Amino acid sequence: MFGIQHKVADTARKAGLVTASAALTIVGAGFFTAAAWIYLSAQQTPLFAAVVIGSVYFGAAAITLAIGLSRPHHNEAKEQDALNGLSPMQLVLISFLQGLDQGRNAKRPH
Repeated sequence: MFGIQHKVADTARKAGLVTASAALTIVGAGFFTAAAWIYLSAQQTPLFAAVVIGSVYFGAAAITLAIGLSRPHHNEAKEQDALNGLSPMQLVLISFLQGLDQGRNAKRPH
């Protein structure tokens, strides 16, 4: 049971760190946006600043969406080699028989 509790605690810690990192990133992005707005407004018009900043956010969103929608590349030949050409049912049967063998060979408590 300790192993499960350790995994849960580790996952909770990671989730907390990711959440804190996301919050800090959002705050940082807000400051960078404000700085860009001030700089671009001083150099050009506020309309120009809005177009540039909006374009940057739109481009970042489009790139992120494209990455999120892309499918990971699988090499099916490597997966088949790992399974030695066995069907899923054959693998289940082999695993079951190996479990029976391990159980038979295990020492029984007295």
